[in-house]
Amino acid sequence: MPCCPQILSYLLTVDRLCRLGYDETQVEEALEMFQNCETKAAEFLRLLTQFNEMGFQQSAIKEVLLVHENHRERALEELMTRVA
Repeated sequence: MPCCPQILSYLLTVDRLCRLGYDETQVEEALEMFQNCETKAAEFLRLLTQFNEMGFQQSAIKEVLLVHENHRERALEELMTRVA
């Protein structure tokens, strides 16, 4: 049975990001949001983790990161105004 290169690439990407310590479900969600772009998904996961550790709610973090296209400063600024 031939293996589809896109599927293999996707599975390898999921594996790489999971090895960085990210949850598999979040990795798959991030890859879906960014059309399997590993760079954008990795940045999204990094910022999601960072903002989550700062105490922000995950749903709000995901929303502002998408709106601001992973722009850390703008996303953080919006998260801060939501809390204030």
